[in-house]
Amino acid sequence: MNCPKCGREAWRDEADVGVGIIYGPYGCPCGWSESPEYDLSEGPRVTPEGYVVDQWGGATPVREARS
Repeated sequence: MNCPKCGREAWRDEADVGVGIIYGPYGCPCGWSESPEYDLSEGPRVTPEGYVVDQWGGATPVREARS
């Protein structure tokens, strides 16, 4: 899939859970995500709990992200 914002290739994480595969949202290095809750097109986002969110649905504690 190509990113609708910049045209680069977007990808997603997937996990085989034994009875099927769970897919995460497509995301692009430019910050775009197919999931509005993870879309970072307007810039980075930190949750109230202190995690930096990425466009693929991941969350990293702020102190680890700054290292």
